[in-house]
Amino acid sequence: MVTNSDELGELRSQLRRVMRGLWARRRPTPELLELVSGDPPLGRRHVGVLAQIGAEGDRTVGALARELGLSLPATSKLTRDLEEHGLVERSEDPGDRRRTVVSLSDETARRVRTWLGRRNKPLEQALASLEPAERAAFLKGLRTLADALMEESACGSQRSHHHKAHRRGPNRDRPV
Repeated sequence: MVTNSDELGELRSQLRRVMRGLWARRRPTPELLELVSGDPPLGRRHVGVLAQIGAEGDRTVGALARELGLSLPATSKLTRDLEEHGLVERSEDPGDRRRTVVSLSDETARRVRTWLGRRNKPLEQALASLEPAERAAFLKGLRTLADALMEESACGSQRSHHHKAHRRGPNRDRPV
């Protein structure tokens, strides 16, 4: 393993700063609060689904579940809640009527994209400050770090609901 202790210290220090910045961004902004206000109240997982649709475009419920690491029933419920609040629209996939496509509603699309634009500003500034080769190296480093962290996690790169359910095997000593 080729690492310099000074580089490792710098990496830990910068990751602490990044985590503090990300943690501070968890507080909802007034524009986000305006979007998700209503009854029943919407939570962080709703915001995650909304952000994914706003950033990546129309998605099937199954694609959203995979991308966000959520179960299909949970994702379906979250998108229904967002639809009840008028933030998204759900429709049948023309290619496969069994699938549901979720898109931003026309009334709120501009406000969601404005919120996402402000949210992405620090990321855009960071990437803009780098030369193309530096950007590629930076993103490669982040991918490598993310992969290493996911390998270390208890669930691997998948969350627990992606794993096969644990079933107790037959026990010959157990009464029937």
